[in-house]
Amino acid sequence: MHARLLQWQAAVRLEHGNDLSRLLHAWCQYLGDAGAAVCRMTLALNTLHPQIQSLRYVWYDDVRDPGPFPSPALIVRRIHSLDGCTVDEALMSYGARATEPLRRSPFWALMQGEVELQDFPLAPGGSYPFPILDDLAAQGCTHYFAFSLPGLEAQVSLVSRQPGGFDQAQREVVAASVPVLALLLEGPLKELVLQTVLECYVGHSPAREIRRGRIRPGAMLDLAGAIWFSDIRDYAMHSQAQPSDVFVDNLNAYYECVVKAIHAQGGEVLKFIGDAMLAIFPQKDGDVHARVGDGAAAGQDADGAADACVRALAAVEAATQGLAAEGVAFAHGVGLHVGRFQFGNIGSLQRMDFTAIGNEVNVAARIEALCKPYGERLLMSAEFARQCGAPTREVARVSLRGIAGEYLLHAPISDISCPEGPPGAPSNEGTR
Repeated sequence: MHARLLQWQAAVRLEHGNDLSRLLHAWCQYLGDAGAAVCRMTLALNTLHPQIQSLRYVWYDDVRDPGPFPSPALIVRRIHSLDGCTVDEALMSYGARATEPLRRSPFWALMQGEVELQDFPLAPGGSYPFPILDDLAAQGCTHYFAFSLPGLEAQVSLVSRQPGGFDQAQREVVAASVPVLALLLEGPLKELVLQTVLECYVGHSPAREIRRGRIRPGAMLDLAGAIWFSDIRDYAMHSQAQPSDVFVDNLNAYYECVVKAIHAQGGEVLKFIGDAMLAIFPQKDGDVHARVGDGAAAGQDADGAADACVRALAAVEAATQGLAAEGVAFAHGVGLHVGRFQFGNIGSLQRMDFTAIGNEVNVAARIEALCKPYGERLLMSAEFARQCGAPTREVARVSLRGIAGEYLLHAPISDISCPEGPPGAPSNEGTR
């Protein structure tokens, strides 16, 4: 049995890799071929992910519609049909472990470490401590048992409809295969965690570049597109006026709106610099390997990159107004520019950062610094104004600190200006 199990493990790893649905389907098929057929299998496991707390898979030995999902914490659900069987895959948000359906399931005591095994022979008309067991018994199932997987925050249940349920020999087949299953699941889970942590901390495109081995200092891509640099107004005042935990919650709520809007338009948030943020919208010939952000605007032409940037700004304005109504009153200035920039590794062998650098990035930052002196929430370069397609007005021709030449600044004709000071000539600080 052990030799067969090892051969199966090697074949499954090669064939299905990191596909959790197919791995679980293969395991259920293996149990059936080894004489321990199951009609239903459920796997629940925790993840390290900023949005997804738990994954849940239910395998059935037939093709079916699994019906409505029992938890209000559902984010994404996928139904897979594999070889005449069904795999119901669900990704759940934080709070999934606190839902009533879970607390009323056999898994709850396993998760709390109160028991090591949940073992229930089933028969129609029986009385059981969990609603799921009543349902399974009514469907003609004969045995339910559940346990935790070794080395993982995961629980598994197996259900039989064979007369008499699982006998001792079948339990031994399951027991022998469980460590192998845990090892097979470890790879996909580590992959999910690695990709998630990279994307969360460095962004989608930098994560992809790091995974592709672009980790040498100076490994750069030359890109073109729109550049966004924004800064929160009166950040120090907010940080002092609110308790630190409240301030952090409000700051995260603000950034959640901003980042979501930028990603929806194909942008990529590269860096938070204290209260400032740098984002890029690459154009088609400067696309960061086909996908930047989650929006349909990824990989656009120069006009499209600028237009996506404006649409993202409109979404940010709408979202932040909603936050202000809830008491999260962060105002900001945004500087927009277009041009070429370098995207890649900067730093030393001991500490590197994936970011965008170049003169045009500096221009965007300097333009943003003039928003407050000119009483505007948004300023853009003349180059950006020409490409974005939105009606604009000229604000001033200025010199930017540390950058050669003069730049003509534009602002939208629509009402995006803010009462931070009267329009007109700024102080010396603004024009240096």
